[in-house]
Amino acid sequence: MVLIHFKKTDKNQFLYESTVKTKVDDLIHELVELNNMRLKVDRLAVSMEELATKGPQRPEELRGLEHLDEYVKSEDLTVINGLKKMPPQTGTREVIDETHYRTGWILDEEMVEEMLEGVRKAKSVIHIDNIAKKKPITMEELNELVEWFRGMTMKAYPAFHGLGEWEPVLVLLENKEEIDHTLHGTDDMEEEKAQIWWAGKELARGKLLQDYVGKNDKSKIIVKMQHKGSGAPVREPLIDEESHKKMLSFFHKKQEEQKKLEEDDEDSYMNSAWANPKQLKDQLHGMSDIKFRPGGKF
Repeated sequence: MVLIHFKKTDKNQFLYESTVKTKVDDLIHELVELNNMRLKVDRLAVSMEELATKGPQRPEELRGLEHLDEYVKSEDLTVINGLKKMPPQTGTREVIDETHYRTGWILDEEMVEEMLEGVRKAKSVIHIDNIAKKKPITMEELNELVEWFRGMTMKAYPAFHGLGEWEPVLVLLENKEEIDHTLHGTDDMEEEKAQIWWAGKELARGKLLQDYVGKNDKSKIIVKMQHKGSGAPVREPLIDEESHKKMLSFFHKKQEEQKKLEEDDEDSYMNSAWANPKQLKDQLHGMSDIKFRPGGKF
């Protein structure tokens, strides 16, 4: 199997196994599907964590506002309409959401911990550290995670009671999320507009992977994905980040040593063997290692 290191950005990377006989069109389809599903799982994890620790999300009209009673007294219609949309209160505890985007109504401690444990597991499956562990990702894993989020949400909020239709977890589970692919803030890809690059070359549709990487089915390649018209992606650096940090540290240390030498006004170096103008002569006469001891003899 060819081990494919997919790299969209420094933070959005994963490993995937394929074969050299795979069509480029099929590979694009598989990578786009994995990329988008992986991002969806990430958003589900973030949304579930916020739901567990801060409670359901408020209606849009109330987000970011505090002291709602004052708005009601002043007959603010936007706030009044927002309060009418507020889902029924659920949970056994109440916390303060400093952003005032969520209600602060959270469930019992045991349920919250179960939700957070699932979130931690989901994050570990999609974490970038899996690259160093050489652990590929599969659609089966990602689909199982999505179904876990669905089941956990229904368990915590039966029939989704207490959640508004705008709750991010529900929006993601019901595939109602609206993604603008023209924005630079999203890594989600559109299959028909996607193209993949390897070694500075675009892998053309209609060809096989082996037309580019050869017939060795035990190789590893790094591919990057772009939207059509974006041009070639930036090439990989010649040295990795860790080596670059070590080099910077080494040069910084040398600069500090040089700085100290320039600031040192003492002549202590004159006592060093290398500063002796007769060093070569003494070595030729075999006198370079002679030591004298007070009261002693040759």
